[in-house]
Amino acid sequence: MQHSITVENYGVRLRPACLDDAPFIVWLRNMEHAKGYIGDSAQDIASQEKWLRRHFDLQDDYYFIIETTCGIPVGTYGIYKIKGDRGESGRWIVRPEVPAAIPSIVLGFGVGFERLGLRTLKSHTVSTNHRVLSLNRKLGLKAKGVAPVGQIINGQAVQLIEFELQAHDWSAVRETILPLARLAGENIRKWEQSGGSSAL
Repeated sequence: MQHSITVENYGVRLRPACLDDAPFIVWLRNMEHAKGYIGDSAQDIASQEKWLRRHFDLQDDYYFIIETTCGIPVGTYGIYKIKGDRGESGRWIVRPEVPAAIPSIVLGFGVGFERLGLRTLKSHTVSTNHRVLSLNRKLGLKAKGVAPVGQIINGQAVQLIEFELQAHDWSAVRETILPLARLAGENIRKWEQSGGSSAL
């Protein structure tokens, strides 16, 4: 059953993905900056729609579209593999020309810790994705080492670095990054006003 959590602040909104988002998701996940760093993606809209229909049947799998407050889709984010008070943060892809990374993760972590009541959020990042590895550390996630199970992406085995953030650390982390989220929100609004679009 599709969940109904929607949150908005800092120039962006996280809302549940729906079937109509399939073309955007396919386009986004196959952008050059995402290749090699995320799990293998649907290559066509029909395959993505099939994946979404399976997702809608899951109880503890939250998949969001990140969009501007005017409704322009700019990314995706998910919380999934929830077991008890632990879950995984991921499926996080943001269009490179839109500064929505920090705002979306502030909202996303807020959903995980404050709305879903999780005590731990894990994240797995490809070991060669240096930009996201650096961002994880800026966001207060602690590296736990190499994940015991790697992943195959584009036919190649990749190594994943496992990170964790605890609920009791979130408040301090949030206060640290809020100024960045507010600044990004101002820049997102300027991007909208200058003619930002879905580009689809």
